[in-house]
Amino acid sequence: MKKIAIIIVAILVLYLVYELAAFAYRCYHVPALTSIDQSNRTLGNGPALRYIAAGDSTGVGYGASSVEATYTYKIAQFLAEDHAVEYRNISVSGYETGDVLEEQVPQIIAWRPDVVTISMGANDATHLVSSEKILENYKTIISELEKGTAAKIYLTDIPNFSGATILPWLYDEFLEYRSRQINPSLLALADPRVKIVDIYNFGWSAPPYNDRAATYAADHFHPNDLGYQNWADAFLNAMEN
Repeated sequence: MKKIAIIIVAILVLYLVYELAAFAYRCYHVPALTSIDQSNRTLGNGPALRYIAAGDSTGVGYGASSVEATYTYKIAQFLAEDHAVEYRNISVSGYETGDVLEEQVPQIIAWRPDVVTISMGANDATHLVSSEKILENYKTIISELEKGTAAKIYLTDIPNFSGATILPWLYDEFLEYRSRQINPSLLALADPRVKIVDIYNFGWSAPPYNDRAATYAADHFHPNDLGYQNWADAFLNAMEN
């Protein structure tokens, strides 16, 4: 029995070494993705409305083919159907919820927006920030924005990574498990001014988004144009409801 146990452990160790080596290789060979223009814009006609987008690389739209394909710009276009929208995007790739709280929330409050969208949580998940800290940061971000602005506020829960083939399989499964545990608590933070957009579940079970591999950019981690269209649909569903 002892020999069998040693063999099983050796196989597991070899598998983990293989997964880590493959992950390192994939990361080193990730292709460069399109740089997204984050300059301020004004869209549409009608009553003035200020919309600010914040968060991480998904807020930037990293992985999209152009700014027009990002979910934040699609939201600005939706709002511009009956408003003159002043659109600003302060998202920063790599930001965790703690960075959003410390660096972006003060900027949002100072800008006095009417609508705020924030996509965050993915980097907390991949960097293994504790669930307790993530929930605490969400609560503080919501509290500060509700006190400091009169805006409608839309936040994502933690996205799922199904189909993100750059990640080692076991690590991906672990992230999915953690996200399923914490997201119900994040969704429960909604109130009359705050909507939590269930980006983890929205739309992924129906065509064309159920082919998850087809929704990822060339880095196999960020959404592509199709993926961001689903993100836009999720936000617009929350706004229209």
